[in-house]
Amino acid sequence: MSEQKHQADEGHGESARESAAGAGTKIRREMSGTYPSRIARGLASDAGRASDARETILLVEDEPAVRQLFAQALSRAGYRVLEARNGQEAIKVFDRHGDAVDLLLTDMRMPYMGGAELAQQLRARRLTLKLICISGYPGTIDSDLSSDFLAKPFSRDDLLKKVREVLDRR
Repeated sequence: MSEQKHQADEGHGESARESAAGAGTKIRREMSGTYPSRIARGLASDAGRASDARETILLVEDEPAVRQLFAQALSRAGYRVLEARNGQEAIKVFDRHGDAVDLLLTDMRMPYMGGAELAQQLRARRLTLKLICISGYPGTIDSDLSSDFLAKPFSRDDLLKKVREVLDRR
């Protein structure tokens, strides 16, 4: 039996392929150190008390575990969080709650509609909408879109600091 190891696609772990004549191929993917688990460790220090924040954040993230971690950290800090799994869903949420949304916090790479297209569409509706882009792929951010960027993984404190900084900006 031969075994071949290589970096998994997108840099999210390692995989191994095992083949044996007449037995087929077995592929094993190890996700240790992937960004969802690193994000969980970074946000685990969520022991702070809620602040007096009253703003509403539209959080758009396609990874359910990551979205849940971000939403929990933001909610515990006192923010109202509206969640969406992708850009198309975020448009629907914005249609219902757009006047209340103070900040769009969006992943950049998602199925159906990515963060850049989403941000452009929502900013076309409301020029003053504040934006923070997040991604595990920093090279994919258009600097004209937003100078406010968080590279995954990041800590709870980094998230809350950036959110407060952007919301406080005139």
